[in-house]
Amino acid sequence: MAERPPDSGAPGGQNGSAEWSSLIGSLYEAAVDPTAFTRLLDLAESGLSDDTTRRSFEEIRSECERHVKKAEALLAALPGTPMAPEIRPAFTVSARGRIEDPNSVAVALFALSDGDRLAHLAPELDLELARYRAGRSAHAPVLRLLRRDTGKAALLVAERRGQDGALRFTGMDAVWHPRAGAAVQALYGLTPSEAEVLGLLASGHSPQDAAARRGRSVETIRQQVRTMLSKTDAAGLAELAHVGRAVALSSAGPPAAAADAPQRVLPLGNGRVMHVTEQGAPHGRPVIYLHGCLGGNRLPAPADAELRARGLRWIAPARPWHGESSGFEALLHDPSAYADDLATLIAELGLSDVTLVGYDAGAALALCAGAALQAGSIRDILLVSATPPMRGLRDFAAAPRQQACLALAARSSLPLLRFLSLVGDRKLRAEGRAAFAETVFGGSPADLAACRDEALLELLWTGHFFHVASGNDGFINDCRLIASDWSRHLRPLSVPLGLLHGAADAIVPLPWLRAFARECDANLQVVEGAGHALPYSHWTALLSRVCAAAD
Repeated sequence: MAERPPDSGAPGGQNGSAEWSSLIGSLYEAAVDPTAFTRLLDLAESGLSDDTTRRSFEEIRSECERHVKKAEALLAALPGTPMAPEIRPAFTVSARGRIEDPNSVAVALFALSDGDRLAHLAPELDLELARYRAGRSAHAPVLRLLRRDTGKAALLVAERRGQDGALRFTGMDAVWHPRAGAAVQALYGLTPSEAEVLGLLASGHSPQDAAARRGRSVETIRQQVRTMLSKTDAAGLAELAHVGRAVALSSAGPPAAAADAPQRVLPLGNGRVMHVTEQGAPHGRPVIYLHGCLGGNRLPAPADAELRARGLRWIAPARPWHGESSGFEALLHDPSAYADDLATLIAELGLSDVTLVGYDAGAALALCAGAALQAGSIRDILLVSATPPMRGLRDFAAAPRQQACLALAARSSLPLLRFLSLVGDRKLRAEGRAAFAETVFGGSPADLAACRDEALLELLWTGHFFHVASGNDGFINDCRLIASDWSRHLRPLSVPLGLLHGAADAIVPLPWLRAFARECDANLQVVEGAGHALPYSHWTALLSRVCAAAD
């Protein structure tokens, strides 16, 4: 299995980041080498019924694990994960007044180059900079530079760097970026078109400029501005632009969970805690949602209004090892052990007649733990995009390669699974949001198509950071659960069971799910055009099914 050594120097700038990303991608591709994995799958599916096949399997597995050890050593030698693309202009000014290391944003906005003299750009700052360098002034100078795109002034503030008199100037406002557009849609209910206009306003463009750039009439832009003023409670155009700049700054860097939803922390004993997020009607009919291993634990922002309209209280605990919820050893061996955590949640919130919804890996916990709780606290159970108990690797034969590799690793080599999890996370961080869909959903056309929606892609991208907030154990343990035959932990159900599944789900093909539905005597509803990310791409179908089950 080929290995690509890292470059001798630490990567820097755009070229270095690309080389770093390429290296991570090479390690990832080598670890999921198709020839080795195809052979391992064939051997595993044969049942390893004789000494020859068992020896062959062990030899290939050992070779994979040998490669993993070398690859992990390479990863350990690499610098930390590159930061998200910079969204504020920044550059250094040496003690001699020369500009050094302007980032890509500064180059684009101000046409700066290494070696330019700051005095040519802002001669009035010379005295103030000298006082600040010498420590005779505690106030960092503010530099005003005109943006090339709008002709408006951008403000940059200075900060001392080291002992050599160098100063680092950083923009006080962020340039507009896709995550900011998604954030204003989520926070204020702006439409995608309104978010684009706000991005132009926040960048210093006038309504007339925005109209010309978007090919719309000025009156259309002004009407959108009036609507945005109402939605954001801004007092005027200047304040609206300020809102946009504030959101652009606050939504930069690795995304964090949205802070606008009610959240609480429940103590579980033995020092463990459960973090819980809510959406919808605070006093509505309770629905507990057990998330999967992608997408986070929140439905898309537009679903909140629909939840309120339908009178649903959507309660989404972070499952063990996800977000900031604690894990516990017993759950590694028995998904029904989660019943105690659910019982605590139900008691603490004073709930009864709960609809329990489990998505992806959360479906196994919903079914096993829900069966342990039974009627009274639980009124019905709905499994969405569920992965049935895995009796053999052949069950994943039709799945995209990355899912088949993870299933095999979960069954045969924990070191390999840990490596795939680690390097996959670093690959996502290195390549960023734009490469997320192909990395996660390659081979799943319906999910790739769904990710063309910027708001959905942002939710899934943000969800990744929720799942790895406390490390990779959540993903690793979910893979182990999905790849196991967890049906031995099931108890007879005394509440209705329903299944909701995408007709175009490539990860769990419909024939496999139909067989599971017959086995469980469950009612199956198929959503046309939906893939595995059904709760996020087709959330209206999910809410309709939840309400229909209650009628």
